[in-house]
Amino acid sequence: MIQIQQNITLFPRWMSNKSIAFYFIALLLVSAIYQQFSLPWYYMLSGSVSVFVFFHYATTLSRQWTTNKITTDKRFEKKIFWASFAIRFVWMTLIYIVFQTEYDNAFGFENGDATFYSDSAKNVASLIINGQFDEIVSIFGDMDISDIGYAIYLGLVYALTDNSIYISRIIKCLLSAWTVLFMFRIAKVNYGDNIARLTAIFCMLWPNFWYYCGTSLKETEMVFLGVLFVYMADSMLRTTNFSAWEIIPILLISAALFTFRTALALLTVLCLLFSIVMSSTKVIGWGKRIIIGFLALLLIGVTMGNSVMEHTTELVEEVQSGKQAYNMEWRARREHGNKFAKYAGKTVFAPLIFTIPFPTMIRPFEGQENQQLLNGGNYIKNILSFFVILSMFMLLFSGKWRNNLVPLSYLIGYMVILAMSQYAQSERFHQPAMPIEFMFAAYGLSQVLKGVPVYKNIGSRIKYKKWFNMWCVLMFVAAIAWGWFKLAGRGLI
Repeated sequence: MIQIQQNITLFPRWMSNKSIAFYFIALLLVSAIYQQFSLPWYYMLSGSVSVFVFFHYATTLSRQWTTNKITTDKRFEKKIFWASFAIRFVWMTLIYIVFQTEYDNAFGFENGDATFYSDSAKNVASLIINGQFDEIVSIFGDMDISDIGYAIYLGLVYALTDNSIYISRIIKCLLSAWTVLFMFRIAKVNYGDNIARLTAIFCMLWPNFWYYCGTSLKETEMVFLGVLFVYMADSMLRTTNFSAWEIIPILLISAALFTFRTALALLTVLCLLFSIVMSSTKVIGWGKRIIIGFLALLLIGVTMGNSVMEHTTELVEEVQSGKQAYNMEWRARREHGNKFAKYAGKTVFAPLIFTIPFPTMIRPFEGQENQQLLNGGNYIKNILSFFVILSMFMLLFSGKWRNNLVPLSYLIGYMVILAMSQYAQSERFHQPAMPIEFMFAAYGLSQVLKGVPVYKNIGSRIKYKKWFNMWCVLMFVAAIAWGWFKLAGRGLI
């Protein structure tokens, strides 16, 4: 009989079963109430498989992969990397075949951004092959700076692979598997081996990460760069043998992110500086703070100074000008728009930012295919946000947040930016934060299982069980209410 190690963090079977049950009941109930607008069977299937696989194997693997059979980190890393790659490769290949069969292209439905990136990359690849490097700049004349980086990267891949979309997506699978591996290492340094293993299992199993490996969108690469930044910055601030040169690759990652998503790049710069200033002296001494801070400001000023100032000003002006409110008004007026959208804004999004978007379990009109396909993944996020929110309060009240500043400031900072933006409800824009969210979900779960109070006497194992049950009921109601919201707002019921 296999002996379970002491003090390991498992995803309890009762939580897994309850989460799965509430999803299936919600899906069946929504389909029965709004029968005319029920999801196609294949989206029901994708959601059902996603939810079952995630919760069932989160429980199974959190037990199997923390036993004495896999005791060393090296063995675990090898297993989690190749398992993550295999899952993504199978999904990517399957969806590639479906897209080619059903849509006669490799991009499938709602493919405007994907085809734009791919076409731009093919132009870049052609110029690279022909040695016309000086003309590459002309391609990006009308392109936003936050799209240039991915187009160049994909163009290089195309140039090396004879414009092979399939090979470019195999590389995405590898990058996503590396993301899982880096999250294990980040979580291990911050919270120990057990929480790190559960973090990696969550990241491996979340189906939304799989999905972007099967598209030509930039999310997989962007998530990888964000996690790589957190890993390298956190490692640098914790090392006792600090070298001034270590900050250069970290800032190069920030510079690369400027050409993927400007707001995320700005966040990494601020995250680094904030972590330097606020770190506990037990983690980073004052001498190291001064050296790193000076080098960071110097390199940022020399290499990205103008861009940082311009885009910071632009983001501030967007918030002050009420662009979010204008966008919500537009969403209410557009074709197939929802009249309730105009009432949404940062006051609504901010309290829900760790939880939204809710799963789309209905089909109000022809479109929103991605939201329907990813309904299961969004439900998983809804459920696990319970532990993320708890962990935020626990870290705040305990004062332990100072020991985990890089991942914490990265997550909180991005969520604040997202809550104030016009994309707070967009699943795609939540992607960069999700690996870090899963780490805090694993940490929150570990504290729940130990019965650690949120604050003073608030919280125990028994109370947490009641709270989790209540949360599942709340997410169940939210899933049904979201279906009503999408239909009633369009005057369909």
